[in-house]
Amino acid sequence: MKIRYLLLAAAILFLFAAWAAAPDEGMWLLTQIEKLPFADMQKHGLTLTPEQIYSATGVSLKDAIVRLPGGTGSFVSEKGLIVTNHHIAYSALQSVSSVKSDYLKNGMSAATSADEVPVPNYTAQYVTGMKDVTAEVLGSVSDTMNTDDRLKAIRAKSAELEKAAKTSPDINATVSETYNGARYFLYTYAILKDVRIVYAPPEAIGNYGGEVDNWMWPRHTGDFAFMRAYVGPDGKPALYAKENIPFKPLAFLPVSLQGVKEDSYAMVMGFPGRTYRYRTSSEIELAKNESLPLTMQLFKTRMDIIDAAGKNNREVELKYATIWRLMANTYKNYQGTLEGMQRADILKQRADQEKAFNEFLHSKPELEKKYSHVLPGIAAAYGDLKTYNRKSIVFNQFLTGVNMIKLANQFKNYAASYTEQPSGKKAAPDQNVKTLTSAIAATFKDHDENVDRQTMAALMGLAADLPAADQITAIKSVTGDSKGPEREKKIREFVDNLYKESKLSRQDECTKLMDRSVKDIQEDPLVKFALSLDADNAPLLAKTNSFNGRMTKLRTELLQAWMEWKGADLYPDANSTLRLTYGEVKPYNPRDAVHYDFTTTLTGLMDKGTGEDPFIVPDKLRQLWEKKDFGRYADPATGDVPVAFLANLDITGGNSGSPVINGRGELIGLAFDGNWEAVVGDYLYQEPLNRSINVDSRFILFFLDKYSNAQNILNELVIR
Repeated sequence: MKIRYLLLAAAILFLFAAWAAAPDEGMWLLTQIEKLPFADMQKHGLTLTPEQIYSATGVSLKDAIVRLPGGTGSFVSEKGLIVTNHHIAYSALQSVSSVKSDYLKNGMSAATSADEVPVPNYTAQYVTGMKDVTAEVLGSVSDTMNTDDRLKAIRAKSAELEKAAKTSPDINATVSETYNGARYFLYTYAILKDVRIVYAPPEAIGNYGGEVDNWMWPRHTGDFAFMRAYVGPDGKPALYAKENIPFKPLAFLPVSLQGVKEDSYAMVMGFPGRTYRYRTSSEIELAKNESLPLTMQLFKTRMDIIDAAGKNNREVELKYATIWRLMANTYKNYQGTLEGMQRADILKQRADQEKAFNEFLHSKPELEKKYSHVLPGIAAAYGDLKTYNRKSIVFNQFLTGVNMIKLANQFKNYAASYTEQPSGKKAAPDQNVKTLTSAIAATFKDHDENVDRQTMAALMGLAADLPAADQITAIKSVTGDSKGPEREKKIREFVDNLYKESKLSRQDECTKLMDRSVKDIQEDPLVKFALSLDADNAPLLAKTNSFNGRMTKLRTELLQAWMEWKGADLYPDANSTLRLTYGEVKPYNPRDAVHYDFTTTLTGLMDKGTGEDPFIVPDKLRQLWEKKDFGRYADPATGDVPVAFLANLDITGGNSGSPVINGRGELIGLAFDGNWEAVVGDYLYQEPLNRSINVDSRFILFFLDKYSNAQNILNELVIR
């Protein structure tokens, strides 16, 4: 079949400005596409048919969309070339970078396929099927089940369906809860296991503005990168091998040179992570007052330790580059979310909606009888959660934020898997041996003992600050009732002794410990400490599982009742599955007397340059600007190279790297961020403020051509 140049069509959105309907809002399921108002969409410039956007049986736009770790990409050539954001390729770049070959800092450009850089353990996936399995999943539960058994039954049925769909190791299958569990969909993906970096701009451009500009407009970041997917000579997914050949996608996107204008049509298809727009006032109140602020505090503590250690040590900085950036992004997102919640008075909005919802139920006696318990039930569940929420958040950070604690828990589970072998010796299953071997290698690859020690000590100190009822027993046994410098000294000495005495702190000793007895493993100081943490962790997990069981049922009932009120044709919250959104290129007015244009330019990038990180302009780029050597990439209206543009596209984390597409099915940019005034959009869509920030395809082409002379990539693209 001849490769088709397909593109995204999209959806009009009902959403809520508080669970009501607003235009250009919503992250729509592809199976809803026939219900979208195509006549209105065509007035704005859409020329594609629904079948060209999504077809369950034929080639469609969805076949050009790629799921990447942390975000989205799209095929842009018949040779498996993928374009995505620099910050989505960031983890791949970091994993293959070193002080000597610093792809993060310097970027890279592969002149030939032999120069492309393989990324171990990195995959790209594309959707091969979507199936509604609501009847199967909910058919496994009954009204007589308690909430714990109901959740177990749903998980068991989902696992059964996933197992049946995984017909080969090259297929991934996931049952995704949708509409808060009112519906379930089975998604299947083909897994491409040989992914190589083709091109990345230097970090000075790919992350221009850094955290200063993150979530801000105007923006001047060249946030793009190229990768390529390979398959075996037989055309099937395969691990890296020199003889592998480029993957041939069913569809790929041409790249537009025509640019955008205000009010021109734009649409996005990608894998948005999580939104919480159907959350109640009880849920949002706990997030606003406790969960988000506490998580920010914990992240800031960890980030400060990494900052100090990496300030004059590029090797350490590289090791922690990905995790630091993820935390920094989340930190600023939460900061903006809290500010947005306050500005929008979201709790009052939700309370008003819930009052109207209850009035609707009261007007329908049969619905009131069925659903009147839902909002009080959610409030009661969150009241219970509040009694252990702080402890749970701190504990989770301690278990996941310290490399040696994570490794100790893996050894603990490894020892628990020992069974008697035919020889009479007890040992772990072969698969567990492989898993732990890989975990050890991954841990030490991006590990610095000094950073890890300081992180453990700092998090233990924060855990010791918890109220008496939230104290973690294993940590309390170290600190006792001590405070201030005395407590810090006790924690520091305890941590130092752990790392000194444990075999886990040395990679070669870890490997040796894998062959020892269960007793030897469990008596290692770090493993013993991990075991002692279970005294608090096990009850917390039990409470969390019980809470999840209650909330799964209550949230399902809430959405069922909500659909009775608002109608069934709502878009569901994002859940990392393939979605569609559409809108127009638009400016916005963030506050009184302030207007933001819809586009930024290379001149604006130059104006921001200070010569200091994160506003360092590469010399060659400044020279191109001074000479006005813009080639064919300047916008006719400005005479300047466009860098980024705004559109009222409804996106969230996970959409990063998603193609922004015009009505003719051409790539006009890549979504890479949202604006500060609308960071709260995960909870509340605000039509006048919500904007996606997108790197312009013309800047991508300009930089490839004029700065990097990457003619091989330009020749491979279909440019219109």
